[in-house]
Amino acid sequence: MKALHSNILKLMDNIINKIAANIHAFSTSDKAFTRCRKLNVVDLIKLILNIGAGSLNSEIFHAFPDMNLRMTTSAFEQQKAKLKPECFKEIMLELSRESTTLQLLDDKYLVVAIDGSDFDQPFNPKSKNIFNNNEGQVYCQIHVNALYDVLNKLYLDLIIQPHRKMDEREAALTMLENLDKREKDFLVLMDRGYSSFNLIENCNRLKNCHYLIRTKAGYGAIKEIAVLPEHECDIDLSCKVTSLHRYYMIHKDTEKFLHLIHHKKHHYKAVRSKNTYDQRWDFEDLCNVKFRVCKFRINPPGSDDEWEVLITNLDRNEYPLARMKEIYHLRWGIETSFRELKYDLSGIQFHSKKDQFVYMEIYAHFAMYNAVSLSVIASSKPYTQGKYQYQIDFKMACCVWRRYFNSSDNSDKGFTQLLLNMSFYLTPLDQGEKTSEI
Repeated sequence: MKALHSNILKLMDNIINKIAANIHAFSTSDKAFTRCRKLNVVDLIKLILNIGAGSLNSEIFHAFPDMNLRMTTSAFEQQKAKLKPECFKEIMLELSRESTTLQLLDDKYLVVAIDGSDFDQPFNPKSKNIFNNNEGQVYCQIHVNALYDVLNKLYLDLIIQPHRKMDEREAALTMLENLDKREKDFLVLMDRGYSSFNLIENCNRLKNCHYLIRTKAGYGAIKEIAVLPEHECDIDLSCKVTSLHRYYMIHKDTEKFLHLIHHKKHHYKAVRSKNTYDQRWDFEDLCNVKFRVCKFRINPPGSDDEWEVLITNLDRNEYPLARMKEIYHLRWGIETSFRELKYDLSGIQFHSKKDQFVYMEIYAHFAMYNAVSLSVIASSKPYTQGKYQYQIDFKMACCVWRRYFNSSDNSDKGFTQLLLNMSFYLTPLDQGEKTSEI
């Protein structure tokens, strides 16, 4: 087992106590939490963090085995209504900043991935998240955009949007700008839904940002990429982009690879249809967007997805084509984390129909993911026995964490017992996961 650098149980209690001391910054009213109640603010926050897949009554029963301390679900709901969801986002952020020995790519880059995932909430006719799908079904759904540290397995930022109004590129740009303020070099991995000239140029101009973005190789690809030869290549491209419609119409025949951004600020119409397509563009009317293109084969000739194309600003001498494949594979870590959060931490189980309460539970689940992940990192590393390599079973790690977090013992001895219990439950490491190690 690793040396005990930080007691995560004690850390969590310290963060909660810090928020409780400044609770008016996270409460819906200045009068909230001013009176003495059976359910105080510290116990309230811990209960919401530790809530699982059971009914509200069963969760309260397990959290408060002493009947004299137990409250009704109605009392719990009334106290919960005094809290802002941002309280739990702050806990998640505090936990993400805790690790002092971050694993970096080549001791240089913090490797992060950006992706989104949908969460269905209980139907509420008053919800702002009502969504109609193609089959005419009506339900409530939100889209969570996440910034995830793939090497240290921590969520660094979240943006929640209604599914019908989701804008993944807008959310990605906001999270990248926030991350850039840390003044540390980072490498962001994004799937092809994020590929756009505006996002690429924003990444080019962020001081500490390096990027690796998957993009389309055939139909719908950037024109310069679509005409690349049918073999592996590694080249630099400069795409001329304009938001001036008149300029584009005059020069499109003479400048073969001129790109038009449909941005409404250059259109004469004062009123537009709600269906008018608008692309965000933050730069000059004429701009050369430069990036490196890596094209390589991923499937046998003749397959539907024969080629993969990545765009990046990493130096090719330091990161050749073969290395790019290996690095991009790390993006799979955020997909795995979403699965663990939704099903191992019961992140898809909600205990209210109200939008604000749903947001609160989502932030709480992501905060708990960081707490469990920090504890797993502090516990024993995967080891090899025979032909298999083992790692701690994350689902059982969640069960162990919930049990110890519910107790009042946050001593170093108690945390050591938590780590020992986590280390007891091992699972074979997926052979595919080994290739993601750097």
